[in-house]
Amino acid sequence: HGCDGGDPTAAYSYIYENGVPDETCTNYLAKTQSCEPENVCRNCDPSGKCFAVQKYTKYQVTEHGRVSGEDKMLSEIFARGPIACTIAVTAAFEQYTGGVFNDTTGAKSLDHEISIAGWGVTSGGVKYWIGRNSWGTYWGEAGWFRLIRGVDNLGVESNCDWAVPAAIH
Repeated sequence: HGCDGGDPTAAYSYIYENGVPDETCTNYLAKTQSCEPENVCRNCDPSGKCFAVQKYTKYQVTEHGRVSGEDKMLSEIFARGPIACTIAVTAAFEQYTGGVFNDTTGAKSLDHEISIAGWGVTSGGVKYWIGRNSWGTYWGEAGWFRLIRGVDNLGVESNCDWAVPAAIH
């Protein structure tokens, strides 16, 4: 569904069935494109003339599923690495520049996908998630953020997906 939302479960199902090229093959352009060969995997020469790459590596997953709740999320990240989670974006979250974010509005309208890569605890005992956002390095802590953990802040502990990458041949 591109920039209209999207669904990691559907994305992982597509990747499981079809595979996807490396992101260097299809740089993000922030515009709708048709599924023509050049838009699947593109290369450009120094003059700026672009063309479809005919042979490229496809990445797939061997299995995928859903996970929710702090303990299950911790276990999944520990076992297999980062997970994709849907969160509610608030105005304050958009303005985040650092520290452990704690939304106080109670927002739970899930509308943005992020990656939860780890967790930690501050010296004051505040538990948090370590997340990566797609908004660029100008945002947050060089594109990363910390979000209070264990209270489903922004709905982060409600709707997560995991996937196991397939071996590359």
